[in-house]
Amino acid sequence: MTELMRLKPGHKKTAARVFARAFFDYPMITSYFPDLSRRSRYIEWYWGCVINYGLRYGEVYQTPDTAGISIWLPPGQTFNTTWHYIMAGFLPLPFVFGIKQYPANIRSDDLVIKIHQEIMPGPHWYLWAIAVDPDRQGQGLGRTLMQPGLEKADAQNLPCYLETHAEKDIPFYNGSGFYVVRIEQVPDSDLRFWCMRRDARSS
Repeated sequence: MTELMRLKPGHKKTAARVFARAFFDYPMITSYFPDLSRRSRYIEWYWGCVINYGLRYGEVYQTPDTAGISIWLPPGQTFNTTWHYIMAGFLPLPFVFGIKQYPANIRSDDLVIKIHQEIMPGPHWYLWAIAVDPDRQGQGLGRTLMQPGLEKADAQNLPCYLETHAEKDIPFYNGSGFYVVRIEQVPDSDLRFWCMRRDARSS
C-alpha cells in the first residue's frame, strides 16, 4: 500500500496543479469559472488557496510523489468561516471569479455550508477535497488518501461527511462506507450536489 505523508510546504504548487488537472471539468469548477480562459488562468490559484486553508485549519496528506492529495477538516474546524478564507488567501476571490459571477458562486457556497450544518450539527470529520492526477487514477490512490481521516474518525467514534458535485463519484465513496443522505439543487443553476455521510465506528 502507498505510504502517505503530510503535505510538505514545498509541494504546494505541485499539489495545486494536481487539483487543477483533476478538477478542471468538475461541475462545481465549471460553474464557478464558466469562462474557459478565466478557468485556465485561475484554477491553480484557487486550489492553492484551498490547500492553504487545509494546512492552516486541517490536515493535508500527499502520496510521496504528490500524485494524490486529500484535505480533511477535523472536529471544530468543519465549517468554513470568512476570516479563515481570508487567512488562506481568498481575499481576491471576487476579482478571480469576476464581479458578475461572484454573487452566484457565493450563494452556491452558502447553500453548501447551510446544508452541511443541517445534516452534521455535531462533531465530525469533513473530507473537504481529494484529488488524484488523471494519469494516476484507477490505481487505488484515492481510497488510500481517505484513510487518515477515516482512521481518526473511527478512533474517536465520530462520523464523517463530504459533498460531491459529480454523481459518477458516488460509488467510489460508497466503497469507503459513505452513503447519500441528501441531494440538493443550487437555485437558478443546473448544479447539483450529493451530501454523503459515513457513520461513526468504534476503533
